[in-house]
Amino acid sequence: MKQIAVLFEGNINNRMGVFNAVINRVKHLQQVADYKIDVYMLQVYDGWLMRRLRHSPKVAFRPDDINADGVKVHVTWYRRRWSDVIMHRVFHKPPQALIRRLHRLGWEMRGHDLVTAHDRIMGHAAVFAGEKLNIPCFITWHGSSIHTAPAQDKVIKEETIRLLKSATCNFFVSQGLLDYAHAHLLEDFNAEVLLNGANDQFYIYNDRLRSELRKQYSIPPEKKVVAYIGRFESVKNVHLLPEIFREIQAKYPQELDFFAIGDGPLLSETRSAMASAGVRCNFTGNLPYQEIPDLMNCIDLIVLPSKYEGLPLVAAEALACGAHAVTSNVTGNAEVVGQDNAIDFGETFVDDFSTRATQLLSGEIEQRLPQQISWSYTANKENEIYRKYLQ
Repeated sequence: MKQIAVLFEGNINNRMGVFNAVINRVKHLQQVADYKIDVYMLQVYDGWLMRRLRHSPKVAFRPDDINADGVKVHVTWYRRRWSDVIMHRVFHKPPQALIRRLHRLGWEMRGHDLVTAHDRIMGHAAVFAGEKLNIPCFITWHGSSIHTAPAQDKVIKEETIRLLKSATCNFFVSQGLLDYAHAHLLEDFNAEVLLNGANDQFYIYNDRLRSELRKQYSIPPEKKVVAYIGRFESVKNVHLLPEIFREIQAKYPQELDFFAIGDGPLLSETRSAMASAGVRCNFTGNLPYQEIPDLMNCIDLIVLPSKYEGLPLVAAEALACGAHAVTSNVTGNAEVVGQDNAIDFGETFVDDFSTRATQLLSGEIEQRLPQQISWSYTANKENEIYRKYLQ
């Protein structure tokens, strides 16, 4: 039996985003292939003084292993070093202490036939293991590690380009993200597209359960629901939400309910702007991940006006639950929602966005989740690629 190591950076207290994608990739790969898969997660945390300066939370409980939806995850804890911060921010060099720790982790991959990592930080460990242990190494790129971090930081850009060159093969979660990497980082490197999928718990509930859930969330049966789900931060363009919600309501002939689900640095600012725009919006804060499928079955339309995305899982999950989705036309958005429902940025963006949203709410347009956005589809493709290198 071939033995594979899967490496990613994460947080035991936040199992959404990349964390969720990694666990789903592992679970579905195990269903289609006979591999022994060991999963390793790096969690970076701050000491007392660094927490004061960075306003980061204290991590009181640091287990060696956790269970994530039936998948055992080995956790490596790394305390952020002052030397790394100074090296990066002052001298514009890679954080050497962290890289040394990642190299030690790379040596721990002895006995594995293949190592695959997610995003830049654990990509260092995977490439090191590949070079020193002479095994195939793969890196999956999810979004901001390609389109945001390299654009903001020269050191990160240089390291990202080096990793793209060094990996046996690079996986991208959307064709749009791969195209961006070719255009802005490196023209020639080995790459494949492995789309993320919607989790199995996202599906259309029966009418009775959907009705009960709408009562639970105090949503009248005749009202339609428009929602934003995600982080409240600049890259998500949340400053446009008040105007978008206001314009959708102005164009739709019946009263709508608006929800904003999530947290982030711009939450308070967005809440104030929503009130100033005269939009009554239900701000729920972060919700347990297991509650999101229930809420998705109450939503008629989600909006996602992001500046950048990798592949928007929230849109895929909404479509899987029978909702509609309208997004900005960036990176992988159109691959999920369809080109006509991905709106180009420009002077008429909010007008075009709200018009399309109204058409979707009115039932004028059919919108379905593309068949290839499936964890099973991805697992079979991933297995085919690995088999080429494991023969």
